[in-house]
Amino acid sequence: MRRTRSLSRLLRRFRKDQNGATAVEMAMVAPMLFLILFGIIELSMGMYINTVVEGSLREASRLGLTGQIQQGTSNDQAIVDMINESTVGMLNLTTDDIDMKVYENFETVGKGEEYVDLDGNGDWTPGPLTHEGTDYPGGEPWTEINGNGTWDADLGEAGLGGQGDIVLYTVTYNWNFLSGQIIPVLNGTIPLSASIVVQNEPF
Repeated sequence: MRRTRSLSRLLRRFRKDQNGATAVEMAMVAPMLFLILFGIIELSMGMYINTVVEGSLREASRLGLTGQIQQGTSNDQAIVDMINESTVGMLNLTTDDIDMKVYENFETVGKGEEYVDLDGNGDWTPGPLTHEGTDYPGGEPWTEINGNGTWDADLGEAGLGGQGDIVLYTVTYNWNFLSGQIIPVLNGTIPLSASIVVQNEPF
């Protein structure tokens, strides 16, 4: 009987004892707090690097805009080098990561030839195609603009263009998260891009 009373008193004291409660609560909350903290740091770094790339791309595009010819390297490589230098080693882009397309006017930037979406899938469907009993061997009807005989998803042509041409510069790259193992869906990386449209000056 005395043992039962002693055990009951011990259990009551244990229930009332608050020593160490803060440490236990901290152990439960800490993982979420650290996850949020790392997320804020990662997001901030991603926004910073994207802002730097956009700014350096704006400066680098002046090589093509003003028609400057680089000595000992191509203009493509010179643009990539300027961006890499601005990102202080956080990115290592190559000429494959930058795309330059020339357009006749601003209205056609990033646009393709208009077409009739017969099947309603939101994309141009190549031929042979049959819709409501009518055959379309060349695919869904489209409005030919550049005269090459094929439907083009983008009317831009690769290059830096000439005087007065409209040029779209686009940099596409993957930003590597420091805590990539926490987000296996993204495999530790997230695709980012920056672009700018300029009109070449007379040169």
